Amino acid sequence: MATLFIGLAQHPARADVACKDLVVNKCGACHFVKYICPRIEKGKGTLSWKWVVKDMVKEGMKATALEQEQLVGCLAEPDDQVRSLCTPMK
Repeated sequence: MATLFIGLAQHPARADVACKDLVVNKCGACHFVKYICPRIEKGKGTLSWKWVVKDMVKEGMKATALEQEQLVGCLAEPDDQVRSLCTPMK
């Protein structure tokens, strides 16, 4: 287990990046973040998001394997901050 921790600590991508920041920085780099809101609202699962993230990498999204894995988790099980990206401004 210690080896895994050391390996992650040396990885350039941080495992503790907030989901909202990751979504904004990765998804929002090419299109409006609200573009993904319908999929978030439908509750697409992990497998669906894995395909989406892989497709976006093929289209040019720059993301490490760790960032891709975290992004899939953030989108498959969005927290309140990620969901707030999809709420209309008052």
